[in-house]
This record gives sequence, C-alpha cells and structure tokens, in this order.
Amino acid sequence: MVTRFALLKELASIIPDDILIVASIGNNSGFWGQIKDREANLLHVTMGMCSATALGLALALPDRRVIALDADGNLTLNLGVLGTVANESPKNLTIIVMDNGNYLGSHKDEPGMPTATGGRMNLEGVGRQCGIASSSTVQDVESFRDKVQSALSRPGPHLIDARIEALDSDRPARAKRIADPRQNKYQFANYIEKAAGVQIIGGGLGNFG
Repeated sequence: MVTRFALLKELASIIPDDILIVASIGNNSGFWGQIKDREANLLHVTMGMCSATALGLALALPDRRVIALDADGNLTLNLGVLGTVANESPKNLTIIVMDNGNYLGSHKDEPGMPTATGGRMNLEGVGRQCGIASSSTVQDVESFRDKVQSALSRPGPHLIDARIEALDSDRPARAKRIADPRQNKYQFANYIEKAAGVQIIGGGLGNFG
C-alpha cells in the first residue's frame, strides 16, 4: 500500500500555485507544510472541519480551485458534510481523504484504534450515496495522479479516498518551521485578501458611536 508522503509529494508536483489547499490537523498539515510551503495553504484545520472549511471557501470563491486534504478520522467526525457538498455541488471543490484506517497511528509505532474505514465503511460508496457522483478510491501513486488530474480538469465536486499505509514510516525531513495555527490563519487570510480583492480582517474597533 502507498504512503501518505508519496501521495503528497505527487500532489505537490501536480497542482498549480493558485489552488487553495485546506489541510486537516496532524501529519496532513505537518507533511504538506514541509513539502509545499505556500501562501495558499490553510493548515491545522481541526477535527471534523477540514472538508467543511474547504466547502465554505469553494462557495465563497467560485473562481478558485479548492482541495481539502482530509483524513478518515477527521471526516467521519462530520460525515454529514458530504451530503452538504453534494447538495451545494461546488464545481471547484475536490476532497482528498488520506485514509489509513486508524486513529493516532501516525504518532505511534503501531496503529491506533481503528476508524470506521478500518472496518466496513467504504468512503467512496458513502460519497456516491450522498450524491457526489465523482467519488473514487486509489491505492497507488499512478491512480492517485490520474484521479487528481481528472478532478482538476472537470467540474466537481470530487471525492478521492486515498487508502494509505497505517503508519507514516516514510516522512519528509523537518527542514523548516511550519507556521502555528494562528499565524497560518492570518497568513492565509491576507493571501485571500490580496488575491481576491476582498476584506477579511478588520481593525477590530467596532462601532462605538
């Protein structure tokens, strides 16, 4: 089975610089921040909120491609978001789930407690039944590359369930400091303000008149 690191390296070689990446907490953010340090990254998105946040961005910025780098434990905490994605049907959204079938496995020497996908749940099937017609499963670099390239060339939404190894034995070197959640949030907001010509961050003075 393929590693998270191998797929994220492949993704980094595929995506244009203007695609917005929303990454869940844990090794999705840790690895991606080392591999592809860029202003268009929103990292450290908390449990259950990665795909939901990406959906909001996709709806607010319909002219920008948005990719959610979610994980099986994160997504199943808020599985109803797939129904909302299907109903809203943003053409610019792709959800990639790094699915290792367990909780905390990336931080230990052995896999943690199984997630639902470590049992009988099939996220591709769940996505299809929720109404995301473009749902697929990949287990190697070649099929991952093909599905991502196809998603970026066709209207979405798309769901790619990437079945990866239970443990992250293959990982990037820690060559740089990754911005902490608060710092990254403001960096990302500033980037969107410049790129989209909108105001997100205000002065916080309020109306005292």
